[in-house]
Amino acid sequence: MPPTPLTLLARRRFAGLPEQVRHARSFVALAVGECATTESAVLLTSELAGNAVRHTESGNGGSFEVSVYCAASFLRVEVTDEGTLLGAPRVRLIDLDAEQLPGGRGLAIVELCAARWGQSGDASGRIVWFELPYDGRAMAGADGLSLRRRA
Repeated sequence: MPPTPLTLLARRRFAGLPEQVRHARSFVALAVGECATTESAVLLTSELAGNAVRHTESGNGGSFEVSVYCAASFLRVEVTDEGTLLGAPRVRLIDLDAEQLPGGRGLAIVELCAARWGQSGDASGRIVWFELPYDGRAMAGADGLSLRRRA
């Protein structure tokens, strides 16, 4: 089966600083517009951008990039980082009965909420992405703006 064609809605590079994760969330919210997947897209972007800053060279004076795509039935967000020698990202098992939850829940949240997710790349750079169901329609925000084309 041929790959589903993707349309780039928006792309932006951010400094690899913790406070830039907030800006990445706002960027995705604006790119997606108000729709059923906006909150999930913002949450999952926060997890992936946070991971890029905390666990890759992006957070050591580098940067990360967020790209937002749409297809006929799904939205895809990609976070591109500057790589790490720590290996590929992986979901950690979480003990929900523990009195204090450890860090490392980000990819577990992505796996739980996303229709699909994955990664590609190596120590010199990696793309981690997720997909959410999306019908291409959105309500305009209070200011009437959306970066997406209307369906």
